[in-house]
Amino acid sequence: MKQFFQQDRLLVGLLAGLGSEVLTALLLWVVLLVVGLPVDEHVRWFGLAFVPPVLLLRYYAHLKKCPLVTKTLIITVFVSFVVFMFYLLKTKALVW
Repeated sequence: MKQFFQQDRLLVGLLAGLGSEVLTALLLWVVLLVVGLPVDEHVRWFGLAFVPPVLLLRYYAHLKKCPLVTKTLIITVFVSFVVFMFYLLKTKALVW
């Protein structure tokens, strides 16, 4: 599995970006459920899910020098962030 993430491929960027976002969001969701806080009132906290992909982006851009993975991560983070902001504005969790 480690060799898979060493490659400069489009699939690596998609799996790394979306996978890290989903895992972080699931972890936050479980923590909110365990603590007993309502998820719908704290939906803005799911913005923390964008921190790991940004760190992965830095890792692949500076240390690994994988241009295809870097471009894929940039597009993945941008699109998912726009969708997240649209959701926040639509549910009025974030006021314009």
